Amino acid sequence: MADVAVIGAGVIGLSCAWELAGAGLQVELLDCSAGGTEASWAGAGMIPPGDTECAATDQLAQLSSRLWPEVSRHLHELTGIDNEYQLCGGVLLAPDSDRLEALQQSWRRRGNGVQRLGQAELSAMEPGMNPGISEGVFLPEMAQVRNPRHLKALRAACLQAGVKITPDQGVVGWESGQGQVQAALTQEGRLQAGSFLVTAGAWTSELLRSLTPDLGIRPMRGQIVQLKADQPVFSRVIEAGKHYLVPRRDGHVLIGATEEDVGFVKANTGEATERLLRFAVETVPALAGLPIVRTWSGLRPFSASGHPCLGRMPGLENLWVAAGHFRAGLSNSPATALVMRQLLLGQSPAVDVSGFAPLPPESAS
Repeated sequence: MADVAVIGAGVIGLSCAWELAGAGLQVELLDCSAGGTEASWAGAGMIPPGDTECAATDQLAQLSSRLWPEVSRHLHELTGIDNEYQLCGGVLLAPDSDRLEALQQSWRRRGNGVQRLGQAELSAMEPGMNPGISEGVFLPEMAQVRNPRHLKALRAACLQAGVKITPDQGVVGWESGQGQVQAALTQEGRLQAGSFLVTAGAWTSELLRSLTPDLGIRPMRGQIVQLKADQPVFSRVIEAGKHYLVPRRDGHVLIGATEEDVGFVKANTGEATERLLRFAVETVPALAGLPIVRTWSGLRPFSASGHPCLGRMPGLENLWVAAGHFRAGLSNSPATALVMRQLLLGQSPAVDVSGFAPLPPESAS
């Protein structure tokens, strides 16, 4: 019997399983699919140095930003897989000077070395940008990672650490009693473990519906378009509100992303593709005419409470949750894994988790 059964093999589940196994625990990781094929794979891999929109997750984001270089180096050494982590920097845009100033000040108050850029400085930094963009903010601590390669490295590292990975085996029910989960019920039978950690992303609330009140985690669709240039057209992440451009070293460019409350419907639409392409060309005109390699969509785990749920479920002493990261699952996965390992082992967490209690939204407000 495993010490911990982790339910959901996306980036949060894989990261937690690797962290727990590194602490000497016997870990079993299972997923209803191959694992790592949903939001973890679908994102663009941006890693900001913090979170200026949600104070509760800012510490988590700051810690993750600091952990990423070492996590990436360690994974590369263990597995030989390069996740292409790079501290590329980011150019942040806003529709007017007042909002750009507010953006700059919000990062500056947190101690980040932001720099206001005029049109000439923007052109010098990123010559491919539209010369009609008159100003922006440079955030040197913005980084990126290549999601599919990071997931591949995590999976390999988990296997090396002795994690038992069971794909295509979803949880269909639970046995509980006396304040504990006795077993998870799968298509193959009963799964027993000392503790259960649910990391099922947008499916978490559905998975726990028979055990707990609704956690308020639901899917939010995001669509992405991928282009390919013969050589890189720009080198830094460019972000304008919810939209972004992410350049890869091999000339691929990711254009994202939408936010659509459409339930568990994972599909691309012509309207969204056109809108994303228009944003890309208006920002970097040289992207016009580049071939579309592919389009895809993912279901982000939106949390009605405004922050992820991290911790023990009330009333069930061996049931834990780490889900609801919305747009920041991959970027905040290193700190999430560290914190969950500390919580499960009864250690003091590296960040204040009092705001992450997995309670129904109305209880948490």
